[in-house]
Amino acid sequence: MANTSYIRKLYSLVVGAALAGLLIFVWHRPAHAQQREGAPDPAATMQADVAHLKELVPPVSHPMIDVSYNASNLWFAGQKKNWPLAAYFLGETRNRMRWAIRLNPAPKGPTGEVVDMKATVDGIENGSFATLKQAIDNKNSAAFETAYKHMLEDCYSCHKAANRPYLRPMIPTAPPQTIINYDPAASWPQ
Repeated sequence: MANTSYIRKLYSLVVGAALAGLLIFVWHRPAHAQQREGAPDPAATMQADVAHLKELVPPVSHPMIDVSYNASNLWFAGQKKNWPLAAYFLGETRNRMRWAIRLNPAPKGPTGEVVDMKATVDGIENGSFATLKQAIDNKNSAAFETAYKHMLEDCYSCHKAANRPYLRPMIPTAPPQTIINYDPAASWPQ
């Protein structure tokens, strides 16, 4: 399975390198090449290119759907006591939350104030995520269930702070996918 965090980092690196190359090209071309009659204005071209790249950035809902998917899988992995799989889905949940912060680090709160999402998610990281990781590391089902519920409460606090109280998480009732076997004793495929 591809490491999506690695792919995102590689994508960011490629886009950054492309932008840097474009800037170097525009700023270091000889003056006569920049001033040709009928040639597009390099600054305007660069601005159009940057605007186009911004259009390609997905809305925050995209990584948050991934958060939901991974957090739901986390629940079912924990219920089956598949602790390595639970640790994996906890890590993927964290990664998608970090991606959401990069996309929108300062949404408006209910009264129009800017919400520092990094600080909010740092609180979740150091709170319920840390407790959940400890429960997974200790293979403690009771602690896992309690920590998972606290994580959902933290998630809802974040939704309220970002002016989205209608996004109320709950304990998942069905796995979001059917291709991953949650059974830690599964013997197929080999």
